[in-house]
Formats: sequence, C-alpha cells, structure tokens
Amino acid sequence: MNVSDNSDAVNSNRPQTKKRAILIDAVAWSEAYPASSPHRDVGRWFSRWLTDVPAFELSVVGVDADHRKLLDDVGGVIISGSPRDAWREDPVNDRLLEVIDSCRERRLPLLGVCYGHQLLGRALGAKVAPQPQGFELGNVELTLTRAGLDSPLFRGLSQRFQVLQSHGDAVQEMPAQCELLATGGLTPIQSFHYDDLLMGVQFHPEQEPESLRFIWSVRRDKWRDKVDFDLDARLDNLQPTPLAARVLQNFVNHYVL
Repeated sequence: MNVSDNSDAVNSNRPQTKKRAILIDAVAWSEAYPASSPHRDVGRWFSRWLTDVPAFELSVVGVDADHRKLLDDVGGVIISGSPRDAWREDPVNDRLLEVIDSCRERRLPLLGVCYGHQLLGRALGAKVAPQPQGFELGNVELTLTRAGLDSPLFRGLSQRFQVLQSHGDAVQEMPAQCELLATGGLTPIQSFHYDDLLMGVQFHPEQEPESLRFIWSVRRDKWRDKVDFDLDARLDNLQPTPLAARVLQNFVNHYVL
C-alpha cells in the first residue's frame, strides 16, 4: 500500500492500477508540537494498519483541498479526528459537511472518525454538542449491538472490545434512518451507519498510546483541573487496542475495494 500526502496523486492521469481512498486530515497542530515529530504524521496513523491491504492506496489531503474534484477518482473517504468542534459554525465544518453530502449523493463509502463521526451525525440532522458526562479519554470497552455484530465494519471483533477514546463532544441523538452499531463508556452513540454507506465511529481505531500521549503532551497542564479523573494516570496507563484497527481494515476491504 502506498501513501500520498498531496492531491496531485489523486488527480494523476497515469493508469489506475490500485483502488484508492482519500483521508481528509482535519488535525490542526499548534506551534507547541515539534514539527519534526513522527507522531504528527496523521496519514501514518491510519496507513500503518493498512500495509497488508493489496492494491490499495491512501491519499492524504487537507481540509482546504477541492474535495468535490477529488471524489471523482476514489473508492472511499475517511475524515479524521480534529480538535475542532463539529457543532460550531465554521468554514471548515461547512466544507466537510458538503463532502459528506456529496458522498451520500454519489453512493461513495465514507468513514468518519471522532470529529468525522460527529460531522456525519450533524450532516444527517442529529444534534452534536459537548458531552454532558464530561471528557472521555483512555481505554474504554464498547459493546456491539445486533446490527453491529452483523455489520461488515466490525467483522472479526467480539461483541465487547477495547478502544482508545479522546473526545469532549458527541452525537447526542441517533440521526434519522440510521442504525446504532456500538455503544459504551460515557457515550451511548459510539458508532452508527446510514444505509451501510456512511459510517461513523466516535473512538480512535487509528491511534496507539504513544501518538495519543503525544497529542496530549501540550494539553496536560491546561486540562488537568478541568476533568474529574486523574488525567496523568489515564494517559500514562494507556494500553494498545490493535483489534480496534480492524475497523479501518474492514472499511477498506469491504467498502472501498
């Protein structure tokens, strides 16, 4: 599997021998994060779990790319997490809501992760807002619903499995004509789908403890007194959840290829 970090690869006129998806990198890094750190590579967060998928290419694009043109040449779309609030009136949110609408119209598979999951809920008419129970962070056990057990997105996972969480907002109600796939932790709506085409997961199947700790490395002092749990202990004791990454593999293998 190859990873491209610009939209030129998507628009190339060379013969297409691989199925491709685009990952919309919605992460906004502050100057406090070292630019040279490999943990800033959002494309790698996702691609490291897809190296064994044959004949597949993941192209990483930013939120400012002309996504409508990019959609002409791909088999699927992933929207990453972000520190942005999906519920705010924001030009970036507006652009990505248009992407989701275009995917729905084109019958193009889409997977929203955390922020992307929340944007999907908003695009489908659900309320998205700050989590009433507070920030959810760390290892959390989820439970698949009957629909989740039947969904190709969760193939190979048991009914209960561990994931990594890091979010302060959440989808507050099920969007119309959608089906709940997973629940657990502080967030009743951990995953849902629309017409087995547009899918969201509130958790982070792409993350490992090291990269999640990196994200929080410049936030700890600010957030330590804002949460009702021991922030340092929660971060320092993060455990890997490699089985959760099957969600990414399943999305590519079942929906994109």
